[in-house]
Amino acid sequence: MPAFRSCNRARDATTHRANRLTRLDAICVLLLISYFLHFALAARHGGFREDEMMNLGICWRAGALKSLLANMVFWKLFYIPGGALYDLPLYLYRPGGALYYLPLYHFFDLDPLPYRIAQISILAVSIPVVYYLSRRLASSRSIAFLAVFALCYHPRLASLVFVGAFIYDVLCGFFYFAALAYYIDIREKEASLRPLQLLAFLVLYVCALNCKEMAVTLPVIVLIYEFLKCPRWVNLKGFYRWCSSFAAPPLIAGLLTAIYIYGKTHGGASLATLGPYKPVYSWGNFIASNATFVGELFFAQHAITPAALFALWAVVFIYAFMRRDRTLQLMAFWIVIVPVPIAFILPIRSGAPLYLLLFGWAMVFAKVAFDLITLIYKSSIFVRHRVRKTTATGAVGGDSPSKVSPRVFRISATLLVATALAIVTQVENRRLGVPWLKMGTKTFQVIHTFRSIGLRPRHGSRILILLKENLFQNKWNVFFMASLVWNDHSVRIWVESADELTPKQQANVDYVISLTEFQATVIRSPGVHQSE
Repeated sequence: MPAFRSCNRARDATTHRANRLTRLDAICVLLLISYFLHFALAARHGGFREDEMMNLGICWRAGALKSLLANMVFWKLFYIPGGALYDLPLYLYRPGGALYYLPLYHFFDLDPLPYRIAQISILAVSIPVVYYLSRRLASSRSIAFLAVFALCYHPRLASLVFVGAFIYDVLCGFFYFAALAYYIDIREKEASLRPLQLLAFLVLYVCALNCKEMAVTLPVIVLIYEFLKCPRWVNLKGFYRWCSSFAAPPLIAGLLTAIYIYGKTHGGASLATLGPYKPVYSWGNFIASNATFVGELFFAQHAITPAALFALWAVVFIYAFMRRDRTLQLMAFWIVIVPVPIAFILPIRSGAPLYLLLFGWAMVFAKVAFDLITLIYKSSIFVRHRVRKTTATGAVGGDSPSKVSPRVFRISATLLVATALAIVTQVENRRLGVPWLKMGTKTFQVIHTFRSIGLRPRHGSRILILLKENLFQNKWNVFFMASLVWNDHSVRIWVESADELTPKQQANVDYVISLTEFQATVIRSPGVHQSE
């Protein structure tokens, strides 16, 4: 009986400790989400940027069934009929965005507020995912807290929060981190993935791929993680066992990646053939891009020099391998490999596309900060012992310094570092301002102008829109806005000066609408003769 009671007490103590640690993690996550929302809630007042109308319009043209099919057949490039008087070539390049856009459009039409709330919410939900990933990698609450604190809001990446068109980066980051967190959670328990677990990992990875091409680096990161984690192989049989048990998931994901890349890059409609997305492979471009990326993440006014970039990479690798820290070693590879998908695209990307790269640097920052905190504490212990020894011999009078527990010191120092980072972030955020809140003003006004005429075109109508002023740089935005306002797949729309109508097509037009930013006039309709 006493042994039974002792066992119960031990079990209760273990449960109590686990609950206490869970509460601490919950407090950390709530603090991180509150910090993020301090900056992000202003985004709810933002509107649609013009290119978001194109993104939404293509998803709407594709429809729910084709979008769902495109997400399953992830390697195929889906052609979408444009619904114009001529054959407007549209392609569903990133079908994952349809799973975000279509439900919001169905329930909320073109009210931008729910879209902005959804974007903020996805980023907020990503915080506990990344926190858990960091905790599993670093086995330290302080490191996880500092890393996510640096990641959850970065002034140079504020477009993630404020610009709706970057929802693809937001979704890609969410699924990328979720897939990696799920995988590492299983592997840190020293278990290999069972078939259903492998399937879940691959589904999350494919979801990330469907949202943006940045996700292609995940199999490489997971494979490096396995290399760093595995013990030395005693013989060839041990190597084969490692390949079949632990290297198989990233290798299978790599095979899916190869199929995805081949399917998405072959064909005249490939995104890689378009000017803004066509990669230019050269060592110079790779270095120049990464110098810009690092300069931006480190709040530099300009790109750092190539020499500084190499020195920084070298310091991270040397420090990681001298420390024999697997997490740091993984992050050393992360900061070089993860930016590869955008490193060869000119002009050089910035802002939201650096979301995944930021995680690597945030983890490095948190690890180094934690090591410094530990070093300072150990140094204080050494000084305390020396002072106590000197006091004992009578050389120096007075009491010895009060002892602070390692836990209290670590928590206090972590909060101090987080506070300093928050101050820097706030100052930089004020310096940069939030220019994106006014970017949707013209889009909102044109949508309102279309609605002001109260037109509901007949089923199967042909509509010609005459632009009386240059509203947008991309004239197709007017086409997408009109399509979304009328929400009728049978209506065929043509926008003046975007292409040429034949005389026969002009004669067969049912509606002619004159459009400026603030006024729309129906010049011709089935019940009204064409104006003289």
